[in-house]
Amino acid sequence: MIVAFTTPAMGHVKPMLPLLRGLVEDGQEVVCFGHTKFETIVRATGARFEAYPEIQYDIDAPDFNLIKMAADLIDASETIYPALLGKVEALAPRLIVQDFMALWGSRIGTELSIPRVHTIPTLVFNRETQRQMRREDGLLKLARDVSKGMPALIRSKFRSKFAVSVQEAFGLERSWRKLAPPVCELVFCIEALQVGNPRGDVPRHYIGPSYSQSEAPVSPVERKHALITFGTLSNNETERFRAAIEGAFLAGYSVIAQCGGKVDIQHLERVGQSLENQYVGQTATIVESVPDLEVLIAEAAVVIHHAGMATTWETVRHSKPALFIPTIADQKVLASQLEAKGFGVRLAAGNECNAQVIAKALKSVETRSYSWGQIQQWLLQAGGEAAGVKIINDVLEQRP
Repeated sequence: MIVAFTTPAMGHVKPMLPLLRGLVEDGQEVVCFGHTKFETIVRATGARFEAYPEIQYDIDAPDFNLIKMAADLIDASETIYPALLGKVEALAPRLIVQDFMALWGSRIGTELSIPRVHTIPTLVFNRETQRQMRREDGLLKLARDVSKGMPALIRSKFRSKFAVSVQEAFGLERSWRKLAPPVCELVFCIEALQVGNPRGDVPRHYIGPSYSQSEAPVSPVERKHALITFGTLSNNETERFRAAIEGAFLAGYSVIAQCGGKVDIQHLERVGQSLENQYVGQTATIVESVPDLEVLIAEAAVVIHHAGMATTWETVRHSKPALFIPTIADQKVLASQLEAKGFGVRLAAGNECNAQVIAKALKSVETRSYSWGQIQQWLLQAGGEAAGVKIINDVLEQRP
């Protein structure tokens, strides 16, 4: 038996799903603990789903203050860890597979002496990645994060009786003091994109995006439209969407914009209607969400997105040029890496709401040469879901 722990965010859950499905199809019994919002998609993998207890956390509005996020993880573990410890002990799993930020999984595994495999859905937050993230955010944001987040962190540390360090809460390398380290890490990224030293203090495997073998690629029917999406968590700026829509029109594209539920969609619809009146023959379709974003990606001429890992790999899967307009620090670091390796173009920082600059950047996206063959070779070498399943099976074979 394998027990899995997810972190309640689509960008963390989605990459794990093909891995869970692959383990089930390989004959493993898998019990996955998670937020009830993800129950349906977890059950679709064949894994058994068990819900986390209720915690004071708004899944649709996470705090991107990293210090406050550490406090939230520690607080969540203070509820989830004692609630699930007995359940996991009764299941008697041979292995825990968990998202690297599922701190409660690390605490349970350590307490019960169950080996753990950590999954990482983005770049590894090694020292160089952290340094570049701080540089991207700047001193002002760092100061704000400290002033606003430190009181919450101090309170959470006292409540937990200093059970873990901040570094352990984020599952960072070379931080394991009070908790046992994982036996290995599976990174849903390719080594070519990692900044700094790609190796760590535990065995680390860059397996790339975990496409399930059962998921056949969508047949592309390319249209002259730009798809705009800025993810499901950090896409709360109406002006960012407005600028991207207008910039795409200025560059000659029709637009399909998936905006989520945290922006003023009615305002964006009015913007789209106004642009349609000005640019005859171009259209603007504004939606809150779609059942399958990959279909729209397959049909797009270009994708404007935030450099979230899931969108990045779905875009790469169909060899679509991309304009990256990242929101938070790790996305900014990844966007620069993606541009350097030929995946697309990163919008110059500070121009997120400048339609004219976005239009000019889209022209650069159109004329850039893309090394899709090299990129696909990297993905083939990484191995994806199949490589992850093999590594987990190898870990199980080495354990009594």
